[in-house]
Amino acid sequence: MLAAATSGFVMGGTLIIAVGAQNSFLIEQSMKRQWTTLFVLLFILSDAISISLGAMGFGLLLQEYPMLVSITKWAGVAFLLWIAFNKIKSSLANDALVLEMAKKQLSFKKALLIALAVTWLNPHFYLDTLLLMGNLASQWQENKWWFVGGAIGASVVWFVGLSTLTARFAHHMQRPNFWRWFNRLNAAVLGMVSIQLASL
Repeated sequence: MLAAATSGFVMGGTLIIAVGAQNSFLIEQSMKRQWTTLFVLLFILSDAISISLGAMGFGLLLQEYPMLVSITKWAGVAFLLWIAFNKIKSSLANDALVLEMAKKQLSFKKALLIALAVTWLNPHFYLDTLLLMGNLASQWQENKWWFVGGAIGASVVWFVGLSTLTARFAHHMQRPNFWRWFNRLNAAVLGMVSIQLASL
């Protein structure tokens, strides 16, 4: 049981860290301190649902209906490139406008839609949690739910830790250059993720 849980924790943590779009969104919202707890819970719950479904064998749907992955892939690519374009556009504004846009609060509806999109429109999310983690869990047979529990535990540790650590840097919001380069880095991450998705 302990071995299964440990394996789930290690594998889950490794894959979660690699989901760049999700992490970028949470970092920005944590620095703005805007509904951070809600998004942390949303990401953890999403991981828990997808990994659990994978352990129950739902990952086979991805193999039987590749069109589902294809549709999600191109929707995700378009969405991520649109966000990246807006980040670059924001980084080119003057100092006053950079700060104004950095401090601008998203509506709850828009922020929630973005959080859902960077998770559920990302094919890597399905391939990593539903398919890969699901297959790994099934290898533990009667201990597979210990593996799932370990993976969910990694999700809790990562997202809570990331949001808590990032919130400590909120004072940098008063520096235009910080947001200028943060937006550029954010756009680069989103661009790389979209290229990875397009090449799947």
